[in-house]
Parts: sequence; structure tokens; C-alpha cells
Amino acid sequence: MRQKDYDGVILGRRDSYAWISQGAKNHVVANDAEGVAYYVITQENVWLAADSSDAARMGAEQNPLHGTVIEVPWYESIEETLRELVSPGKFVSDTGIAGTENALEGLKELRMVLSEEEKLRYKAIGTECAKIAEHVCHSARPGQTENEIAGLLKSLCIQKGIAPDCVLVGSDSRILDYRHPFPTDKPIEKSLMVVLGGEKYGLNISMTRIVYFSNIPEEIKERCKKTQYIFACMQTMMRDGLSYGEYFDCVKELYCKAGWEDEWKAHHQGGPTGYQCREWVAVPGMTSVMHRNQAYAWNPTILGTKCEETTILEENGVITLTRTGNWPCSVISTPYGTYEAADIYCM
Repeated sequence: MRQKDYDGVILGRRDSYAWISQGAKNHVVANDAEGVAYYVITQENVWLAADSSDAARMGAEQNPLHGTVIEVPWYESIEETLRELVSPGKFVSDTGIAGTENALEGLKELRMVLSEEEKLRYKAIGTECAKIAEHVCHSARPGQTENEIAGLLKSLCIQKGIAPDCVLVGSDSRILDYRHPFPTDKPIEKSLMVVLGGEKYGLNISMTRIVYFSNIPEEIKERCKKTQYIFACMQTMMRDGLSYGEYFDCVKELYCKAGWEDEWKAHHQGGPTGYQCREWVAVPGMTSVMHRNQAYAWNPTILGTKCEETTILEENGVITLTRTGNWPCSVISTPYGTYEAADIYCM
């Protein structure tokens, strides 16, 4: 606000609210991007505006900033209340509500740089998500359906206060046919892929694990090694100030050297994460740059294989959040350094 000479800001998106409040929740319906309560922040004051269905609860349980509660009757327009509150000042918001300028992109740049406290929370969430996903994989057996596996994964997440926002479970030919295998009633036969996108305190974890219940085919082993090498390079070549465009050029070259020149076109390669599953998906030509203390979720794939973890870029390299010590990994040497990449687990 000081830098841009704004009088104040309205934050109503779920991700923005969680960020500014260190993990509080302002939503009721899980798939809504915008919540039911809004923080209005100026240099001097913080208000919490919500309708009469939620104002008391939000003020008592989801108000770490101790904002003064403004209760709006549910049958009246909360947008009009906000308009009156901020008029005639120079306010911005994360949605453009009440005629304000939408400053979401600038807010993203702020929230992507993680504090030490946020990093500690992130590490704990990452470990918990990895424990859950790996437990589900270790306990899975042929004959179970993909939906059974997905149900167990979701249940364990919810027990730990983790929102299972993205749960993909594919088996056998569906791992080869689809990059996003949404779970079905198909029984598992020889192989299983489990993808978890979990959120807690507003922070998002993304990870993938693959299991074989019989011998891993040689072509899958070979593709896995190539995917692991690409992934290890993607982790170790990150550096502060590197543009995503330059980074993506290197990724394309890695696929080319692996003999899968156009494979990167079959699935996005990931990007910076944090208060969204991906704050944005990296694409060729992007001019935005990487920074230390930001989280990343890269996910290269080669037909039937995939590597995906959530990491944080620090001064001395990346730390991986989604590790338990109970999953086989291979140490991969690259021109930029070494990285431990998760293996396919063979039962």
C-alpha cells in the first residue's frame, strides 16, 4: 500500500485470505475460489465483512488479524457494503469487487515469497501428505478399485485436516492412456499411480507415486530413468533470477536429449506453487523470474512415468517437502548437482 499509494486493500479470495491470516479459512463451499468473508485493510484499521450467516463464526474462529466485524444481512449486498466502506478512497482488491482495481497478480508476487514460519508449516504439511500417499500405495493390492484407493486417500487427508483438492488414481493401461487419470471403478491389476494435491493452512502440496505389483517392464524402467533425470535437472538448475522462459528452453532440450522431443507437449510441466496448486503454470517464453524462498511443483512425464514433488528453492539449493524416508529413491547426478528422485515401487 505504501509503495503503490493505495488507501487500502480488500482480500476475499480463499488463497489471499489464507495467506494474509496465516491459514484461516473464509469459505463454506469447498470449490468456490472466493470466500464468504472479506478482510478490508488500511494503514490504520482492519475490518472483517461477512453476511449474517457467517459473521459471528468468522469473527470468533477465523479472524487472526482481529478485524472489526461488519455484519451484513444475508439478504443485502455485501458488495454494496464494501463499496460504501471504501468510497471514496483508492482501494484495490484480489477480485475487482466494489469497483476496485484487481491487483491479484501483484498480490501473488508478494505471497509467493515464503516467510520462515510459512516454510516450517509447509515442511510439516509436505511430510504429512507424503506419509498419507505412501501409506495408501504400500497398502494397495490388486483387485481393489481406483475409487477405493481414492476414497482411502481422501479419508486419511481429511482426518489430518488436509483438503484433498486433487486426487488422481490410475491403474494399468490408464496410466499410459491418460496424464490425469481420474479414479474409476476399474480394478487394479499390475500397476497403480497415485497423485495427491493437498492443502492445509492455505498451502498446497503436489506429489505423485507409482507402484507395480509385478515386474516393471523394461520400457517403463527406461522411461522412468529418463524422467528422473529430467526431473533432477529441473530441481538442480533452478536459481534466483532465472527467467521461466530460459528455464523452459532447458526443459525442452532435456526432453530432446532423452529421445522424447515433443513429450513435454503432452502435459504441463508444473510451476511455482504456494497458496494455489500452481500460482501459474510455466510456459515457453515467460519473462517472470524465479526467486529464493518460493515453492515449486514440477511434474515431468514420459509415457507411463511421472515425477512430482513439492520443493522450496533456498540459497543453497532446493529442499524437498514431500519426503518420509520410507520410499525408494535414486540419487541422480546432473551437471547442476545431485537430487534424490522417487523410484517406481515394486511390491
